[in-house]
Formats: sequence, C-alpha cells, structure tokens
Amino acid sequence: MASIMLKDIPPELHGQLKQEAEANYRSLTQEALARIERSFQMDEVFTTKPVQAWIDSALASGPEAPVFRQKFNAAFRRAAKRFQNRTKAQCLEILPAG
Repeated sequence: MASIMLKDIPPELHGQLKQEAEANYRSLTQEALARIERSFQMDEVFTTKPVQAWIDSALASGPEAPVFRQKFNAAFRRAAKRFQNRTKAQCLEILPAG
C-alpha cells in the first residue's frame, strides 16, 4: 500500500483531527483516510448526478432556441424580484419584533 506524509498541519486542524479520531475510535491515519475518502465520495455525489441531470435535461429540451433581448430582460426581472423578496424575508427574520 502506498504511503503519504503530511507536513506543516496547522495546530488547530491537527487538534480537530485528533479529537475526531478519538471520538470515532480511529488512529489519526485512519481518520484522515476516512475523511479523504468521504470528500471524494461527496464530490462525486454533488457533481456527477447534477451535471448528468443538466445534460439530460438539455438534450430532452430539443434544439437550441435563440435568446431574444425581450426574453432575457423578462427573466432578469423575475430573478431580481425573487432575490428582493428573499432578501426582505431574511431581513424580517433578523429584525426584532416590535
């Protein structure tokens, strides 16, 4: 099996890794390997499926249609309005009642 040596690990990160390794009954090496493996699995889940879904959706939508300025402006206005509504709602959640 191949090996790897990590150098210059920030003390905070080393402490966090050590704490998690103890909590999971693993050595530092086992914990680091588990987390590296999990990061690759997460990358695959978060990139492969959505990208394939976008490709499938694009292929199913048929031939490309030109985007006209009028359609672009309408879509932009809808997006801006949704953003403003969401921002207002978030501000209302933060502000105290009264």
